[in-house]
Amino acid sequence: MDTVAPGNRDARPSAFAKLFYFMRPDKGKMILSLALACIGEALGMVPYIVVGLLAAGLVESTLTLSMAAWLCVAAAFGQVAKFFFTWRSSMMSHGIAFKALRTMREMMAEKMARVPMGTIVDTPTGTFKNRFIDNVNQLEDAIAHFMPELPSNVFAPVLAMAIVFAVDWRMGLAGIATIPLGILFYLGMMRGYKEKMARYIASEQAMNATLVEYVNGIQVIKAFGRSASSYGSFSQAVAEYHDSTLAWFRQSWVWMALVKAVVPCTLLVSLPLGVWLLSTGQLGLPAFMVCISIPLGFIGGVLKFAQAASQISRMDACLNVIWDFLGLPELTRPHERVELSGDSFSFENVSFSYHEGAEVLRDVSFQTKPGSITAIVGPSGSGKSTVAKLMAGFWDAGGGEIRYGGHDVRDIPFGQLMEHVAYVAQDTFLFDRTIADNIRMGRPDATDAEVEEAARAAGAYEFIERLPQGFDTPAGEAGARLSGGERQRITIARAMLKNADVVILDEATAYADPENEALVERAISELVAGKTLVTIAHRLSTITGADQIIVMDAGRIIARGRHGDLLASCPLYARMWADHRNAAPDANEEA
Repeated sequence: MDTVAPGNRDARPSAFAKLFYFMRPDKGKMILSLALACIGEALGMVPYIVVGLLAAGLVESTLTLSMAAWLCVAAAFGQVAKFFFTWRSSMMSHGIAFKALRTMREMMAEKMARVPMGTIVDTPTGTFKNRFIDNVNQLEDAIAHFMPELPSNVFAPVLAMAIVFAVDWRMGLAGIATIPLGILFYLGMMRGYKEKMARYIASEQAMNATLVEYVNGIQVIKAFGRSASSYGSFSQAVAEYHDSTLAWFRQSWVWMALVKAVVPCTLLVSLPLGVWLLSTGQLGLPAFMVCISIPLGFIGGVLKFAQAASQISRMDACLNVIWDFLGLPELTRPHERVELSGDSFSFENVSFSYHEGAEVLRDVSFQTKPGSITAIVGPSGSGKSTVAKLMAGFWDAGGGEIRYGGHDVRDIPFGQLMEHVAYVAQDTFLFDRTIADNIRMGRPDATDAEVEEAARAAGAYEFIERLPQGFDTPAGEAGARLSGGERQRITIARAMLKNADVVILDEATAYADPENEALVERAISELVAGKTLVTIAHRLSTITGADQIIVMDAGRIIARGRHGDLLASCPLYARMWADHRNAAPDANEEA
């Protein structure tokens, strides 16, 4: 079990092997929990044996008060002991379960930090919600109840029938006479069951993912007069969930009903046979009563075992979702820190594609200089934002090398690279925590005074102080309680607090409204003072003073130089500048 690890989805281990992988530190405790559950079930047989002996003693008039008292004590002891062992087993299994669920969530959270950003971007939010909440929660019952109960549900009936066979083999056969028919019905229930269960789980996850998308896009849906039923993706997901659920239930309902109807009817055979054996003197009354009563005690365990297949299939489907995610390729980085020389980036013949197919970047080469400003411009889809994300380490280059401080970024621990690089994106994101906590993300050990100073430098202090709770005001989900410009200044304050050597601005003012644009621009000026700046610009007037302007088109660098040089030598840049001036007549018209 210890050698099992997430990897090739075509060679997944069994459901129980996957569960034990997440319970590795507590595997011994789980085995002990299983043993305690089996002991508890065995002790649970004692009251049924006592009932048989009491009934036989009463009928034969051999039961004395003293004997009845001792038998009752034995029954009570068996029941109390069963409760104790079962309770202890349950307490242990629940503790193991919650620890295993925490391990799953922690491993997935850590995995998210190691996979390429494309894995995150291409995965709907609802899918992550399924993985972290729904799939993991459904495994709690499997670990805490199903794991210890499954062996005991097998052990108890086997022990009970062993006792019956020991008393009289004919009564033993009679006691299990209905089980073959139950097995036949059970096999009918299992026909195509795995495929239907997989479809049900997949449709449930698809519906949840689409539901999250529907909620996030409700403003657009309402603005265009659409409804839940007219929103195609949501309607299709709900319909598929409905159909898959019915297909699963139709497969199970009738057959499971037959199993539950047939298996408990042990008396249909054992009672007539026992009466005949008793009447012919081949079986004594105490033995007859024991052989009749004991099978009644294991019916519940047998029926629970009959439901095991559905639980195993559902457990396996949930585990596969988690297992496959943990087995995804990662951005591999070393753990040992390296000695960096300088704060410059260099791209050397870099090529990149997000998916198999067309390349987004082709043979890109350039270098930044410490303390300089490098601006990257180009039409939409030219690859300029991809360059910024590669510098931030969100992906690995498909070809060529990206170097920082003299080392390939793939040879630099991710944490060490992030110590030197601050990345500010156009899509600002704030956590649903206090404003202070969001700023402190830049440096977790920062004091309150340092947080406030960063807010002042970013031009955010005044509006934060006007909030109901000041710096202790929650930002809301994704920063929903703040305007776009306010969110942008918070992210800039966060980057300022980090005090990195290199600042990457990925169109950081793209969504700023006119009222806040000047404030954001001033905040950025404070942020980049004395730093190496790489900016992805959409307003050319902001980068006319850049030390180096790189012009990209269709994933390639087609020109580089200063503003005045490019106006004279690069037709694309000259056209972009003319378009910018026409769109904003008051823009800087310096040639």
